Amino acid sequence: MLNASVNRIISITAVVLMVVACLCLMVMAPIAHGQTVLQGYASDEKLQRGMLVALKEGDESKVVALTDKTVEKFKGVIVEQNDSPVTISNEDRKNFVATVGPYEVLVSNENGPIKKGNYISLSSTSGIGALATENQKFVVGVATSDFTGSSDSLATASNTAGRKAEVGRITVDVAFGKNPNARDPAENKVPAILKKVSESIADKPVSTFRIYIGLAIFIAAAAVAGTMLFSGVRSAVVAIGRNPLSKSSIYRGLLQVVLLGLIIFLVGIFGVYLVLKL
Repeated sequence: MLNASVNRIISITAVVLMVVACLCLMVMAPIAHGQTVLQGYASDEKLQRGMLVALKEGDESKVVALTDKTVEKFKGVIVEQNDSPVTISNEDRKNFVATVGPYEVLVSNENGPIKKGNYISLSSTSGIGALATENQKFVVGVATSDFTGSSDSLATASNTAGRKAEVGRITVDVAFGKNPNARDPAENKVPAILKKVSESIADKPVSTFRIYIGLAIFIAAAAVAGTMLFSGVRSAVVAIGRNPLSKSSIYRGLLQVVLLGLIIFLVGIFGVYLVLKL
């Protein structure tokens, strides 16, 4: 009876571990990127290398500096023609735009210093990126280098509040998408204790989605491990009562169930850590 119970639990455990692995892969999947084909565009305004742009409304042969009103129409970043081996253009289209991949982007420190791994969104200055905040719905990529705004600044710009901000160029893994750290006003707030524990584990702000995925993985792992222990102990007690002479083999089987339950729980904890940390 104990062996049948163990086999049944192992089968359930395999399914649960596959689900946990899939959830981890979904959350940790990086922003897809690759070498892009550069497309040439005309423009009615002067655009610098590294500026974020969108297609001009009514004329898709031209690009304009990205603004808060056009951020959802993000096209890419202005780059040099030789930044890609493949370009598509003609004589009157001299603004080359890269849509995805690692390129230099003009950024501002108006939302704070930028560190490698930070999400980049739009600053209050048209065409210039900045550290993404939780109030911004979209990001244009992930910083692959730092920008403090001191010795590595190129110019100074004034934000909407009239405060000065330094502007410089850093490499950004350009890929437009939703801001994973954005705050949804309609979304239920995460309990303070759960948010505090999650952020202490990750050592950074954690999105609501990641917190609840981590909680689901933890509950699943704890439930499977608890069920295994309960079933193993119950089966062992029943087996010993029916056949006291096989006590040693029953205890050995029970030890295997306990170890397997512990491994599953530890795998679940590790899965929660990965979801919150990466």
